[in-house]
Amino acid sequence: MKPVKLLVAALFCLIIAASPAMAASPQNNPASGRQSEPLSLTLLGQITNAGSQVYSFGGGQLVGGSVFGTTLSPGRLSFNLVASVHGLSVSGRGSLGLSASHGWHSDHDRGSSLSAQIYINGAVPAAIFPITPTSPTTFASCDPSSQHCNSEIPVLFTGVAIIKSDGADGAQQIPIAIESPYWNPFGRPIVITSLDSTTSPSIFLIVSYDTASIQWVGVQLQGEIAGTFGTEDVTGLYSQVVNSQENLVAGTESDGGAIAFLGMSDPLLNAHGWLFGHTTFSLTGSFDCSSAFGLPEGTCTATGATSDGSFAMVGGKVVFVSGTYHTVWSVPSLFTQTIVLGAVIQ
Repeated sequence: MKPVKLLVAALFCLIIAASPAMAASPQNNPASGRQSEPLSLTLLGQITNAGSQVYSFGGGQLVGGSVFGTTLSPGRLSFNLVASVHGLSVSGRGSLGLSASHGWHSDHDRGSSLSAQIYINGAVPAAIFPITPTSPTTFASCDPSSQHCNSEIPVLFTGVAIIKSDGADGAQQIPIAIESPYWNPFGRPIVITSLDSTTSPSIFLIVSYDTASIQWVGVQLQGEIAGTFGTEDVTGLYSQVVNSQENLVAGTESDGGAIAFLGMSDPLLNAHGWLFGHTTFSLTGSFDCSSAFGLPEGTCTATGATSDGSFAMVGGKVVFVSGTYHTVWSVPSLFTQTIVLGAVIQ
């Protein structure tokens, strides 16, 4: 399986909506003498750094496949993997177990059970950051051989498997790849395959998973701002650093992080603060991405999501910005379009 650049038309829509009182026309608070003015902005940007990620998943249900040339029947199997991604460095370990009672009926040479210890030391990336848009629907990944790249999102974790099976002499070491459940959420089938042959791998399994989570730390987004503050046209830049905890079986996520407005044409809006919320994955607009990575049909699905939460920011001259947000992520979420409706109290 070779890495293939994924073509996407990705949008990330964040709608920050203040309460009706906050979003009203400029008004003074008689008690405090402070003024509230509406804020309406459009933010255009993209993920510039995917941060660090810790994946933990396992199960599960054997959908189909083969081991050493023997076709497997659907049934239960045991596998688990924990993998960490830091920059362009990937590591992890896991295990895999099959037996005749789980649907593997082998010949006498291979026996009736198989176990493997898995050691991860690399990945096939779906995207390497920072990415460069090549059109509204495509991008080019950062090239580590000639550019400074800061992070990646894997589609496959790669490494070696130390395999023991009944009837075999000693352990056998085989290169292996395991698909990230990020690319087929909701417990949908993923691929576990040895890399010893491109046409007839010794191990080829399509499996579902019972548990799967990703901890994202330090995901960075940056972009441009344009809109209005009261009756004034404003422009500037924004940045976000977000931490998230994803449950890929339930298709949910909790989010929290920092947001900042920078270089605003009205310096009053140069502000920074925090956002907190939750995300729900969505199959609306999803598409099968299997062919992009050389995977079997149905084992890769690019999905969207919606997010809701609250935010608060402070700026110069004791400026306070707060409200709630509703986010619509495109499929998948790499480039961003953000609509902000809020209020500024000064």
